Amino acid sequence: MRAEGRAPDADTGAWGLARLLATLRAVKVTHHYARVNGVRLHYVEAGTGPLVLLLHGFPETHRSWELQLPVLANAGFRVVAPDLRGYGESDKPRSGYDLDTLAADVVELGRALEPGKCRVVGHDWGGAITWHAAGTRPEAFESAVVIDCAHPFLMQEALLGDAEQVKRSWYMFFFQLPVAPELWLSMNGGRNLARMFRSTPGGERAPESMVRAQRYAVGRVSPLRGPLAYYRTALRGAARDLITGRRPARPHVALPVTLIWGELDACFVPRLAEAHRALAPELSLHVLPGVGHFAHQEVPKLVNPLLLRALGSDAAIASVEAE
Repeated sequence: MRAEGRAPDADTGAWGLARLLATLRAVKVTHHYARVNGVRLHYVEAGTGPLVLLLHGFPETHRSWELQLPVLANAGFRVVAPDLRGYGESDKPRSGYDLDTLAADVVELGRALEPGKCRVVGHDWGGAITWHAAGTRPEAFESAVVIDCAHPFLMQEALLGDAEQVKRSWYMFFFQLPVAPELWLSMNGGRNLARMFRSTPGGERAPESMVRAQRYAVGRVSPLRGPLAYYRTALRGAARDLITGRRPARPHVALPVTLIWGELDACFVPRLAEAHRALAPELSLHVLPGVGHFAHQEVPKLVNPLLLRALGSDAAIASVEAE
């Protein structure tokens, strides 16, 4: 479905920012570590209730979710936002950046925090992990939400047969070079890193305080090695498949999945949004007009009610929409 309403104004991305940050201060946020799947993961936690895992993307950390964490916690969820493997205060091993391992990190973190199933939300690379985990480890989750990320299977197909997607994914090929991407992205205190992504359509609406925090956390040579390993592992695996003639099986995602897609997302060709219906029969698709790749930061007023509905908190939706 397409979300109702006009394209957001230039200041919509900071919707109620002062109010949200005041709420964040009112919500008790604590920092923790958990050793799972052979690595130590750092995470922040707030609220009580059913467990929701929030998985960030590139080039971010747990702080990607600052405009969602207090809303979800106040809606009656136990919200946990980790720094993924290779990011922030979590371990940065040399290996383990394939989707099977990354999905295992998430599943084991959820089980370490709470027995039984949890809910998972992912953006960008966190979305790729969410897609993969939902399809391969469905027993671990009640439901899933993906924001601005194509399923890895559809992405690999598009990179092999869609020239426009190849053009939009230029940075993925640049990241395959040794050392040069780390040096270029970290120049001037990570300014190139921030400019590369925040200059995409809609990116200017993301709160500047969050952009600065991500530059500080990721925008240096050493902290970039883990995040770039995600791209290097993925493309090298795809290249091996191509060389050996191996064709991955078409996945089936039986879980209820909500896909929130920015209409102006510069990272993906628009047709990929609808293509997910063939993989996930219980898909709920929301295309947000005038929104780019960082939808949850650009237009939290639109995204947060969709998250609450997808996670099963109808009682909290009306109050959030009224703010």
